Amino acid sequence: MAVFHITNKRLAVADVLREFKKREYLLNFRREAACLYCSELRQWILPENFNIDDQVYVEEMEMPDADRMIYAISLVQGPKGYLIDACNVYMDNISAEMMEKLKPNQFPAW
Repeated sequence: MAVFHITNKRLAVADVLREFKKREYLLNFRREAACLYCSELRQWILPENFNIDDQVYVEEMEMPDADRMIYAISLVQGPKGYLIDACNVYMDNISAEMMEKLKPNQFPAW
């Protein structure tokens, strides 16, 4: 499992994406209730078919509703990408498997 560390605690979403893309996390995933969707691959990806390699919480001090969790995700078939997820938004509309897969704090803080 890859974990990368950044010393700057005030990260923006663009900064995190730039770092993830340097590590070849290029596909853009969208969270659905029971899976991920990748428009580039035109695929629905079930929780057992992907792994969370890293995650970063991006806090917006001025706008707390804009907080995001950004995940680095690898598919079991090999391709890698990222998911930008609004923190705690629509969590009542997510399967138990997806909730378990996307739970925060699985990795050391940056």
